[in-house]
Amino acid sequence: MKIRFLPIITLLFCAFCSCSTENEENRDEQEIQAIVDSFATQYYCWRFKDAARFSTEKQVQHLRYLSSNVHESDIKTLTSSSERPEFTIGEIDITGETATATLKLSNIYQMDSLGTAPQLYKEATHHLLLTKENGQWKVDNVSSKK
Repeated sequence: MKIRFLPIITLLFCAFCSCSTENEENRDEQEIQAIVDSFATQYYCWRFKDAARFSTEKQVQHLRYLSSNVHESDIKTLTSSSERPEFTIGEIDITGETATATLKLSNIYQMDSLGTAPQLYKEATHHLLLTKENGQWKVDNVSSKK
């Protein structure tokens, strides 16, 4: 009785590759979830310098711009508020080296325009665009539009 090993080896190889790809996707989603959680915790509390650790250079430039426009009165508004920002991470879409994470937010302060006091938004949805840089996921943009 002759056993053909080539089909068995091929089948095992395909099964291994399938599991490997699935594990990589799971790992990416877990990493993205951790980055989004860390970034959002800092960003929506207006700790832009701390949020920069989880950002691409493009987003870091935007964070610097935001922080340069925060005034003492804005900080007073934030610190005197009894409302604390909250968020839940919704859908995460991964396409190759980019991803989009949807955040459902409540009680966040945002500046609508420069020179105006931050406004409290009871509910909002934002989308964080992420990219993989040197093997690590980083936030590249924050958008209220999809």
